Amino acid sequence: MKDLLVTEPGGVTKAETFLGGACRIVSRSGLHPAEALLIDNINKLPTGFETALVAGNRTGAVAMAVAELFPSANLVCHIFDIHHVRTVSRNLVANGFGFSFVADPFVTVPFDLAGADSDAAARFTLACTADIPPASYGAALLMASVKSVSNELILDQLHDMHRNLADGGVCLAACEGDSGFMFKHIKALFGGMTVLHDKKGLFCVSARKRNPVKRERDFSAEFEVSLPGGSLFKLVSLPGVFCHRRPDAGGLALAEIAALETRPRMRVLDIGCGCGIVGCLLASVQPDLKITFLDSHARALAAANRNIKALGLEKAELVLSNTGVSHSNYHLALGNAPYFSEFRIARLFTEIARAALLPHGVCMMVAKSARQLVEIQEEIFGNVEVVPRRGYRVVRSVRPA
Repeated sequence: MKDLLVTEPGGVTKAETFLGGACRIVSRSGLHPAEALLIDNINKLPTGFETALVAGNRTGAVAMAVAELFPSANLVCHIFDIHHVRTVSRNLVANGFGFSFVADPFVTVPFDLAGADSDAAARFTLACTADIPPASYGAALLMASVKSVSNELILDQLHDMHRNLADGGVCLAACEGDSGFMFKHIKALFGGMTVLHDKKGLFCVSARKRNPVKRERDFSAEFEVSLPGGSLFKLVSLPGVFCHRRPDAGGLALAEIAALETRPRMRVLDIGCGCGIVGCLLASVQPDLKITFLDSHARALAAANRNIKALGLEKAELVLSNTGVSHSNYHLALGNAPYFSEFRIARLFTEIARAALLPHGVCMMVAKSARQLVEIQEEIFGNVEVVPRRGYRVVRSVRPA
């Protein structure tokens, strides 16, 4: 593999070629070690399969390598986050590959992917869905890192892949993390495996589906939430969703302060909604709210969808996007952004809120340490107020007329 730095809109990225220069990918950080390890071992797959599943996609490199080495195979690229869908789609187009795109039926996607083809015969399908698209796959490939996803999500994916593999189908998995933990579960699921690589916290295994799994596992979890003076109700979360198995204290603080400003028939945008905890809490005390649940992660919206249905919320919308919504008619925009990447995601959330709000609309973001968030909202809105709650800071701004 060869690499070089290139400058594209948004900053410097890394370009790499592989398979003797047959394919080229451009990404922020280049090929992940698990991607490179899978590419090195793709030739271990048996021949003759018609459709292959590639999960854990970050750049599309593994799927393109399968396409080059198995020219008759169709590829389903399963991707949880729409941000990675954009990266994969750009790389496919740059290498001359066409693709179709699918999302879960309960979400709205407010943009078109450049290069997407509605033709069902496209060789690549990019699926940004909560679960793997049901099919009978002859081969399934997974790349993962415990630095970016939890062990529980990896196990959930492995069970989903096993469920959708054809009898005799082969799973090729490369992961960065604790091989002992994973080997135990892969053996139990598949009945055996062949270790292709295991050193320096990076491993690759091959396993063949012999029998249906003896007991299907449910990785979802429930927890109870309420607003002060309100009734307790249950929310569902899924592996891969922020604060799986427990309510986040920052989200609770944000909902409690935002509830003081809600009025009937207000339009509320829940940015980075996760399982929908903030929007659902507000709706529990103000059922006439029209709430848009916005997230870039398909699993977050799947969990939010389950919670919306359980609560009977009829005026709710689920939007799959990492760039915002397509209209600017919201009275209230709320966000509980992750703090990493020097608050770059918090800035993105604030910019999305600014673009979505009506004049005099209110933006509220929450953080444990709010200094940078205050600076961002002051810069974007020109005004800021800080409200303490539960050891967090809710930062409030108003969009000027």
